[in-house]
Amino acid sequence: MSTITTTNPATGETIKTYPLMSEQEATAKLEAAQAAFEKWRTLPHADRAPYLTKIAQKLRDNADDLAALMTQETGKLLKDGKREVEICAAIFDYTAKTGPDALADEERTHGPNGSRGVVSYQPLGVIYSIQPWNFPLYQPVRVLAANLMTGNACVLKHASICTGTGLRLRELCIEAGLPEDLFQVILIDHDTSDKLIAHRLVRGVTLTGSDGAGRHVGAVAAKALKKTVLELGSNDAYLVLEDADIATAVKYSVMGRLYNNGETCVAAKRFIVADKVYDAFVTAYVDQMKAIRMGDPTDDDSQLGPLSSEDQFDTVKGQVDDS
Repeated sequence: MSTITTTNPATGETIKTYPLMSEQEATAKLEAAQAAFEKWRTLPHADRAPYLTKIAQKLRDNADDLAALMTQETGKLLKDGKREVEICAAIFDYTAKTGPDALADEERTHGPNGSRGVVSYQPLGVIYSIQPWNFPLYQPVRVLAANLMTGNACVLKHASICTGTGLRLRELCIEAGLPEDLFQVILIDHDTSDKLIAHRLVRGVTLTGSDGAGRHVGAVAAKALKKTVLELGSNDAYLVLEDADIATAVKYSVMGRLYNNGETCVAAKRFIVADKVYDAFVTAYVDQMKAIRMGDPTDDDSQLGPLSSEDQFDTVKGQVDDS
C-alpha cells in the first residue's frame, strides 16, 4: 500500500507515515459525510453557530500545540503559526456571529400587484476541498467555517506534507462537538481525487494551488458539471515610483517578501523600480535582506525558516540557477 510520509524540513527528520486510502475507503468517507449532511442541513443557521464558536475556543485552547505541529511539518516560524491559529479562531467566531443574518431569507416584491417572493439560501451537500501547505490550518478553515454555517458537509484533501495538521483539525472539531462525519479528511492520490470529483455526492469543488493544478481540477470538475471555486497562483508587481520614500518602500518590500517564509500567494515576488530611485532601492533592499536572521523556526530570534520541503528547495534552486 502506498503511503504519505511527513518530514521536518528544518531537521530532515521523519515525523510520521500514513497509509493512503483506497478509492473504496475514500468513497465511504464521502458517503458518511453525505449522511451527516442530511441531518445537519435541517438545523437553523442560529443553531449551527454555537458549534463554530466551540471550535474557535478549541483552537485557542490548543494553539501552542497546533503552531508547533505546523512548524514541524512546513518549517514556518512558530510565531507565524500562533498567529495563524488565532486568525482561524477569529474566522469561526466571525462566521458564527454574522452567518445567521447573512444567510437569512430575504423577502422580495415584484410586478404591478406587489407579488411576494422569498430568496432562501439552501445548502448544496458535500463540498470537496483541496488545499495547499503554506497555511496548513487557515487554508482548510476558510472553506470549512463558511460551509458548516451554510449547512454543507466538507471533505478535505490536504497537501501531503501537512497531513498531521489536517487530521488534527478534524479531531479538534469533533472534540468541540461537531458531528463526527460532517468534516472528513481523506488521504488519497491524484487519480482517486479525480474520481471523487466526478462522484455524484460531491456538489462543489474548491482548490487553492497552482494554476496548473487549477486547470486540471477545473477540467475534471467541468466534465462532471460540478461547481468550482479556484484560487490560483499570482505574481503581482510591487511598484516603487520616483517619489517613494525608499526606507518605507524597502521595509515593506522585505516584509512582503519574507512573511510566512515567503511562501504566500500574495508575497512580493517581483519589483518594478523607477530608474531615478533604482540604485538606492536595490542597495538598501540587499542590505536589509543580508541582515535577516535565518535559522531554527522555533527560535523567537529567527526571521526566516527553511523552505517547506526538499522538493520546494529543488524548485527554488532551479529558478535561481536559471536566472
